[in-house]
Amino acid sequence: MNFMRTNISGRKDLIQSALGRQPADLYIQNGRLLNVYSGEILDGWNIAVKGRLIAYIGPDNEMVGPATTVMDAEGAYLLPGYIDPHAHIDFWANPLALTPYLLAGGTTTIMADPHDIVGATGLPGLELLLAMTRNLPLKFYFSLPVSTPPFPEIEGKDVVPLAGMASYLKRDEILALSEVTPWVRLIEGDAELLQKFLLGEKNGRRIEGHTAGASFGKLNALAAAGLTSCHEAVTAAEARTRLRLGLSVMLRHGSIRSDLNALIGLLTDDGGCASHRIMFTPDWKSPADILADGYQDHLIRLAIQSGVPPIRAIQMATLNPAVYLGLDRKVGGLAPGRRADILLVDDLAAPTPRVVIADGQPVCRNGEIRYTPPPLPPSATRITWLPHRLIPAGTTADDFTVRSSTAADEVTLPAIAIVDKTITRRIDVTLPVSDGRVLLPADRDILKISLRRRDKTGFVTTFLTGFGAKIGGLAASIAHELHQPIVIGCREADMAAALRHLRKIGGGIVLVDAKKVRAQISLPIGGLMSAEPLPVLADQLRHLKEILTSLGCPLDDPVFTVGFLSFSALPWIRLTPGGLLDVKRHEIIYP
Repeated sequence: MNFMRTNISGRKDLIQSALGRQPADLYIQNGRLLNVYSGEILDGWNIAVKGRLIAYIGPDNEMVGPATTVMDAEGAYLLPGYIDPHAHIDFWANPLALTPYLLAGGTTTIMADPHDIVGATGLPGLELLLAMTRNLPLKFYFSLPVSTPPFPEIEGKDVVPLAGMASYLKRDEILALSEVTPWVRLIEGDAELLQKFLLGEKNGRRIEGHTAGASFGKLNALAAAGLTSCHEAVTAAEARTRLRLGLSVMLRHGSIRSDLNALIGLLTDDGGCASHRIMFTPDWKSPADILADGYQDHLIRLAIQSGVPPIRAIQMATLNPAVYLGLDRKVGGLAPGRRADILLVDDLAAPTPRVVIADGQPVCRNGEIRYTPPPLPPSATRITWLPHRLIPAGTTADDFTVRSSTAADEVTLPAIAIVDKTITRRIDVTLPVSDGRVLLPADRDILKISLRRRDKTGFVTTFLTGFGAKIGGLAASIAHELHQPIVIGCREADMAAALRHLRKIGGGIVLVDAKKVRAQISLPIGGLMSAEPLPVLADQLRHLKEILTSLGCPLDDPVFTVGFLSFSALPWIRLTPGGLLDVKRHEIIYP
């Protein structure tokens, strides 16, 4: 009852302020209001804010009183805060460290997919994110993981079974079922996954798709199964097909993949498609890329430079995601009753705002961040890892010995070949054998790669080519999306030492070469997230990359690539807790 009285009182205040009978708290004048609902720019329309909400838009000023703060927009465009409909904010940087920098670029609402922290720590990881992000000026919403791990028969027990979903789907912060990476399970009629879909639909939640590589017929089947969106199109034709089948489409351009140049024809060729079901997402951006380029403001800028009309581009980062997520009564536009998330932008072609207002309060002005995030809760660094992720204290070089099944002096085995940042392919390598042990030739770009077995009986070890650097051991607690300890290297003793040191620092990434720790990055929040501010973390990652590059690694982002070598939902060869997986055939090919 108290909650209802409080809300009725606030609504009455909003009504009275709109009528000019009660003073506004903030009044923004001399701006040009970009109305995403009508697609117009309205000169002479001002904004009155009461509390955290917009009370009035228009030319009147009767609601300006002695206590009202009057802000002169100085001719700037007045825009709604930007919205990211599909984000990953639970590995490398933590959401509190991200918040000031995303706000500075104008992003005021995010729908985050937490399948990394849930895969690493279970549902307590989701609870941690919910607690960390509550009552921030950047509004965080979440999806609920439903396919973690992607393939339980290979990777282990489902972390979020059907029985554990119902209570979460009743929470206002949960807007969707998180991206379903193993779409082949839907093609095969997986009953457990389809039951989860039905429960999500019953509760009015979206169902996020990850339909990379799906043919036209299979896309039809996936849409029929209940998927509502996809962010995996890499060409305009792929995106158009998804639109035609009723899926909402998110055009991705970030640090995982940068596809906007290939996708933009969807909006510009032959007049372009209707855009009301098209959105932008970075998917994930590295700390360095956020600091250098911004966030959603960067994607809007690129789209406008490619010929998308500015109002249309801004709608795709504001109103469209708000409608898709069912948030358009709260955010997505500047209108009475919406949250007072307001951007002052001097040039629509350069959409990084001069002033950012969130919940009616300025949080950034002229590039100066005026928001200090709260400290990390003590529980963040104490969250318990799932048992299969724990690194044995007695890990030794012998754990990474590969034995030959033949008496010959060489053996041919399948290996992972790195193609680019996220894609791999199978390559067969012929390796020498001595005393039954498979050896690494010193003159070839071949390393061992090992992942902790799901049954905790040790490590499954195979071979990797394309990394370039002949490092002793590089160990990480980030191995998307289960995050078992993973290690690569050419010297078993260094591989073991890297893992033992990783255990000592509580998770992260460790480089050991010639028995010495050359670099380390601590990720004490579940072994996934740093406790450091974003610029510090960016410097740590840059330093590690510089070391690996100096040792001969040619990769654009070697640390990221290592973390994705276990991701079983991307083509074509991945190391899983059950062995080396041929993704297309869905078959363990080694051992």
